[in-house]
Amino acid sequence: MKAALRVAVVIGLLGSAGVHFYLWTIEGLGFLAPLFLLNAISGPLIAIGLLAWRHRLMVWLAVDFGVATLGSYAIAETVGIFAQRDHFSTFAEYCATATELVCIICGGLLLVLLRNDGKNRPLKEPKPQYSLPILLSRGSEAPDGGERTV
Repeated sequence: MKAALRVAVVIGLLGSAGVHFYLWTIEGLGFLAPLFLLNAISGPLIAIGLLAWRHRLMVWLAVDFGVATLGSYAIAETVGIFAQRDHFSTFAEYCATATELVCIICGGLLLVLLRNDGKNRPLKEPKPQYSLPILLSRGSEAPDGGERTV
């Protein structure tokens, strides 16, 4: 289950990055173009990290990527960003929204499963703390049983 969710999140990241790369190549983005390029680069980087390092941090990054991208699109759709207002009508917008929802939903489910795994692990026994009593105490007994003088 976790592997399938991880693959779904990777597919969502790569899909969103692909759509943003496609939109970056289109003229008319103005000074928003570097942000589209940033999404096109960061999506595959997070996807590689998600596959290579199986830690919750990478899943959090994937979910945050989806939330930030979908949130900024929602702001652009409703209020507009820098005098540009989008209209939810193109195939690229549908694909980007779907892939970002996959990142958010599947990543959230994966986080829940990873959190539950941590709760079911047995507690580790604490490691003993070692000290050097011979070096720390003065006038104590030597290891051979005699009196130690310093």
